[in-house]
Amino acid sequence: MFQLSNQYNKLLDHYKFMAHNGYRRTDGNFVSKVYSDAEPLKFAESIKKIAKFFKSKTALDYGSGGSDLDNIQLTNDQTFKNYVGLKTIYPFEPARNTGKKRKCDLVLCFDVLEHIFINDIPWVLNDLFSNAKQCVIINVACYKAAALLPNGENAHVTVRPPLWWLGQIECISAIYPEIYWALFTSEGYQNANFLGVYRMKDRLDSKNFVQ
Repeated sequence: MFQLSNQYNKLLDHYKFMAHNGYRRTDGNFVSKVYSDAEPLKFAESIKKIAKFFKSKTALDYGSGGSDLDNIQLTNDQTFKNYVGLKTIYPFEPARNTGKKRKCDLVLCFDVLEHIFINDIPWVLNDLFSNAKQCVIINVACYKAAALLPNGENAHVTVRPPLWWLGQIECISAIYPEIYWALFTSEGYQNANFLGVYRMKDRLDSKNFVQ
């Protein structure tokens, strides 16, 4: 249905290099501990509500970086997965050859899509939906990164406004009308907007044309 471009694998090679060797920032500083932050932790409350609504038990952390949500502590006495009500969170990070894709109740994709070459966005979105049983939860950054690729370009290779991302997801969701999706768009590191939880089936079942 969708084909990956040559740029996809070239970018993946860049991210593999950065994961093992570090990267240079736009301010000139060098970072050796790469992509180790667990971005979904900032959205624990929202993920908890969604998981509770669907009675979800499993999740795939698509683009997990160097973190392990299945074991990471949210507080001193509680793990993230227990707090949000999940039994198992599986990692998948191709830049580190970590984990593998599998069909889960939820698919979490946080701060990943902006790192994907624009031609390959539909392929990745389709991949997210195809691995979800209930809901895909996405957060995408709509601003330039502090990190630079080894070739000197910005690590956020696809920077687009929130409504652009909304349109991309709505188009792919038409292929999976039963699967819900939730979208957060960030126009700053600590500035996320929630665009809601939807599924295409509800729109198809509506008697109205304007949605």
